[in-house]
Amino acid sequence: MDRITVTRPVILKVRLTEKYKESLLERLQAALEEAERDLQRVEFQARRAGLQPEARGEADEIDKARREKTEIKERLRSQYQAVKSLAPGAEVIQGRTECLVEIGVGDDANILSAVEVIIEEGKIVAVREQG
Repeated sequence: MDRITVTRPVILKVRLTEKYKESLLERLQAALEEAERDLQRVEFQARRAGLQPEARGEADEIDKARREKTEIKERLRSQYQAVKSLAPGAEVIQGRTECLVEIGVGDDANILSAVEVIIEEGKIVAVREQG
Protein backbone atom coordinates (compact mmCIF):
# COMPACT_ATOMS: atom_id res chain seq x y z
CA MET A 1 0.00 0.00 0.00
CA ASP A 2 1.64 3.23 -1.17
CA ARG A 3 -1.22 5.70 -0.62
CA ILE A 4 -3.91 6.17 2.01
CA THR A 5 -6.67 8.70 2.62
CA VAL A 6 -6.75 10.30 6.08
CA THR A 7 -8.50 13.26 7.67
CA ARG A 8 -6.92 16.53 8.70
CA PRO A 9 -8.35 19.42 10.68
CA VAL A 10 -9.93 22.44 9.02
CA ILE A 11 -10.42 25.63 11.04
CA LEU A 12 -13.22 27.90 9.81
CA LYS A 13 -12.55 31.58 10.47
CA VAL A 14 -14.67 34.63 9.75
CA ARG A 15 -12.94 37.89 8.91
CA LEU A 16 -14.66 40.51 11.03
CA THR A 17 -16.50 43.23 9.17
CA GLU A 18 -18.66 45.89 10.82
CA LYS A 19 -21.78 44.10 9.55
CA TYR A 20 -20.68 40.72 10.94
CA LYS A 21 -19.57 42.31 14.22
CA GLU A 22 -23.00 43.91 14.68
CA SER A 23 -24.70 40.59 13.91
CA LEU A 24 -22.48 38.73 16.35
CA LEU A 25 -23.05 41.31 19.08
CA GLU A 26 -26.82 41.10 18.54
CA ARG A 27 -26.74 37.29 18.89
CA LEU A 28 -24.60 37.51 22.02
CA GLN A 29 -26.93 40.16 23.48
CA ALA A 30 -29.94 37.91 22.82
CA ALA A 31 -28.13 34.99 24.46
CA LEU A 32 -27.27 37.20 27.44
CA GLU A 33 -30.91 38.20 27.82
CA GLU A 34 -31.96 34.54 27.66
CA ALA A 35 -29.34 33.65 30.28
CA GLU A 36 -30.69 36.43 32.52
CA ARG A 37 -34.25 35.07 32.14
CA ASP A 38 -33.01 31.56 32.99
CA LEU A 39 -31.26 32.88 36.07
CA GLN A 40 -34.41 34.73 37.14
CA ARG A 41 -36.43 31.49 36.76
CA VAL A 42 -33.95 29.69 39.00
CA GLU A 43 -34.12 32.52 41.54
CA PHE A 44 -37.93 32.27 41.52
CA GLN A 45 -37.71 28.50 42.08
CA ALA A 46 -35.31 29.12 44.96
CA ARG A 47 -37.70 31.56 46.62
CA ARG A 48 -40.65 29.22 46.09
CA ALA A 49 -38.72 26.22 47.44
CA GLY A 50 -37.70 28.28 50.48
CA LEU A 51 -41.35 28.76 51.37
CA GLN A 52 -42.18 25.06 51.19
CA PRO A 53 -40.71 22.95 53.99
CA GLU A 54 -40.96 19.70 52.01
CA ALA A 55 -38.89 21.21 49.16
CA ARG A 56 -35.68 21.59 51.19
CA GLY A 57 -34.16 18.64 49.29
CA GLU A 58 -34.35 20.72 46.12
CA ALA A 59 -32.00 23.34 47.55
CA ASP A 60 -28.84 21.61 46.34
CA GLU A 61 -30.24 21.23 42.83
CA ILE A 62 -31.35 24.85 42.77
CA ASP A 63 -27.95 26.05 43.99
CA LYS A 64 -26.24 23.97 41.31
CA ALA A 65 -28.56 25.37 38.62
CA ARG A 66 -27.96 28.91 39.93
CA ARG A 67 -24.17 28.45 39.70
CA GLU A 68 -24.42 27.00 36.17
CA LYS A 69 -26.67 29.80 34.93
CA THR A 70 -24.41 32.43 36.49
CA GLU A 71 -21.33 30.89 34.85
CA ILE A 72 -23.07 30.84 31.46
CA LYS A 73 -24.10 34.47 31.85
CA GLU A 74 -20.58 35.55 32.82
CA ARG A 75 -19.05 33.62 29.92
CA LEU A 76 -21.46 35.29 27.49
CA ARG A 77 -20.71 38.71 28.99
CA SER A 78 -16.99 38.05 28.56
CA GLN A 79 -17.49 36.96 24.93
CA TYR A 80 -19.59 40.07 24.27
CA GLN A 81 -16.83 42.34 25.61
CA ALA A 82 -14.17 40.45 23.64
CA VAL A 83 -16.09 40.79 20.36
CA LYS A 84 -16.83 44.44 21.09
CA SER A 85 -13.11 45.15 21.40
CA LEU A 86 -12.15 43.42 18.12
CA ALA A 87 -11.06 45.60 15.22
CA PRO A 88 -12.42 45.15 11.70
CA GLY A 89 -10.32 42.65 9.79
CA ALA A 90 -9.71 40.43 12.82
CA GLU A 91 -10.31 36.74 12.22
CA VAL A 92 -12.66 34.91 14.56
CA ILE A 93 -12.89 31.12 14.74
CA GLN A 94 -16.38 30.10 13.74
CA GLY A 95 -15.94 26.35 13.88
CA ARG A 96 -13.87 23.31 13.11
CA THR A 97 -14.32 20.42 10.74
CA GLU A 98 -12.18 17.89 8.90
CA CYS A 99 -11.28 17.16 5.32
CA LEU A 100 -9.86 14.15 3.53
CA VAL A 101 -6.34 14.19 2.19
CA GLU A 102 -4.49 11.47 0.33
CA ILE A 103 -0.98 10.80 1.51
CA GLY A 104 1.70 8.43 0.43
CA VAL A 105 5.26 7.35 1.03
CA GLY A 106 7.61 10.26 0.37
CA ASP A 107 4.99 13.03 0.80
CA ASP A 108 5.76 16.07 2.91
CA ALA A 109 4.35 15.47 6.43
CA ASN A 110 3.13 19.08 6.59
CA ILE A 111 0.20 18.00 4.44
CA LEU A 112 -1.30 16.59 7.66
CA SER A 113 -1.32 19.95 9.46
CA ALA A 114 -4.49 22.01 9.79
CA VAL A 115 -5.98 24.14 7.05
CA GLU A 116 -7.71 27.48 7.64
CA VAL A 117 -10.68 28.55 5.56
CA ILE A 118 -11.27 32.31 5.76
CA ILE A 119 -14.81 33.58 5.18
CA GLU A 120 -15.84 37.20 4.65
CA GLU A 121 -19.41 38.32 4.03
CA GLY A 122 -20.49 34.71 3.43
CA LYS A 123 -17.82 33.98 0.80
CA ILE A 124 -14.60 32.00 1.07
CA VAL A 125 -11.77 34.47 0.51
CA ALA A 126 -8.75 32.34 1.41
CA VAL A 127 -7.59 28.82 2.16
CA ARG A 128 -4.33 28.67 4.08
CA GLU A 129 -2.09 25.85 5.21
CA GLN A 130 -0.95 26.00 8.82
CA GLY A 131 2.55 24.99 9.81
